[in-house]
Amino acid sequence: MKVEMGARLLRKIRYLLHPYLITRAVGRFFEARDSQKHCLRLNEYERYSVSLEKTVEVLVGIEQSRITKAMKKLEASRFLQHIELCKQQAGGIGGPLSDILGLLLYLLVRFSRPEVVVETGVASGFSSSFILKALDRNAKGILHSIDLHCRAGVMVPLGKELGWVVPNEIRYRWNLNLGESTKVLPKLLGELGSIDMFFHDSRHMYKTMMSEYEIVWPYLKNEGLLLSDDATSNDAFLDFTDLHKQTPIVFNRIGAIRKKS
Repeated sequence: MKVEMGARLLRKIRYLLHPYLITRAVGRFFEARDSQKHCLRLNEYERYSVSLEKTVEVLVGIEQSRITKAMKKLEASRFLQHIELCKQQAGGIGGPLSDILGLLLYLLVRFSRPEVVVETGVASGFSSSFILKALDRNAKGILHSIDLHCRAGVMVPLGKELGWVVPNEIRYRWNLNLGESTKVLPKLLGELGSIDMFFHDSRHMYKTMMSEYEIVWPYLKNEGLLLSDDATSNDAFLDFTDLHKQTPIVFNRIGAIRKKS
């Protein structure tokens, strides 16, 4: 317990190395208070909760046998050994993605075969790595990621760079954009014209989540995928799907929609 408290204190002290984070932390406090007001429907998420295999089957129409085969191939690869080693080096900093959620991202990208993927939130780059690995396996597609600049000791381990987990051999399909997601997204999407998949993994607060969903929605192709980490933390994902008359799917803490115009 003392070790954990010490780690938290040290992390707060490191905020002083990034003064603008103090301003963001204040804003986050008020946004968190607002987000708490939008937690009235959390019990509804269970209604849409399905297994990993069912999530992939429903979203991309792939039969169970192909899903199982792809899972086994990935599990036998050196890629997962690399991810596990990086988790140990990260020491809990940088939002390490669980293997099962990383696997979901990999399978959805692998079988939907997107040309253009956009994600918000990079930190150490665990989710980015799973997406890029699938794009590399498909031999097509680009990942456009958005995050703030490197925050050593806060969002990435000391001595590491933003996205340090991403293996060098798959970085050629990666475009990293720096800045606030809600400011960078409009410009980036305007340049891209349309996208096949979006993954929210930045600030998991109601206002930010709803803003990102709404910004992305017009640019997401019909049948495209909108994914959100920590979707079950507030009502944003359910409110958004209701507003746009979409059917949500939930696996673990990730919410997913296959866009139907």
